[in-house]
Amino acid sequence: MQLLKRFLITFILLDNVLTNIPKKVFFRTHWVLEGKCKQCGKCCEEIYLKITPRQLSSKLFAKLAIWWITWLFDFILLKVDYDNHYLIFTCKHRKPDGRCGNYFWRPNVCRNYPLVDYFDEPKVLPGCGYKARLR
Repeated sequence: MQLLKRFLITFILLDNVLTNIPKKVFFRTHWVLEGKCKQCGKCCEEIYLKITPRQLSSKLFAKLAIWWITWLFDFILLKVDYDNHYLIFTCKHRKPDGRCGNYFWRPNVCRNYPLVDYFDEPKVLPGCGYKARLR
């Protein structure tokens, strides 16, 4: 089962690379990230994954999405934010010192933190080591 997970994650990571390279080359954002990760683990405590209202209203889809994310990434569901349409997870690989116990195989949501949107200022956690500035 672990081998199947690694195989799937490899393809997901490859898709992430192939998708992000053209975005960075052709669609520059207004924001630039500065700093680096301090490996404090704050970003692993509550992982917010956006879900559409329609997806969230489908009990079958929501259950499947939660099962898939829990199984593939070893995330643990903390709660569902129905008002803002988020599934909120934590990660079971977070060590007591905040470091990742699954760093090489971490999912895209972890690799891409903090996410730099094309229009909105990136949201970073206080003390994480990153800050955003306008180009």
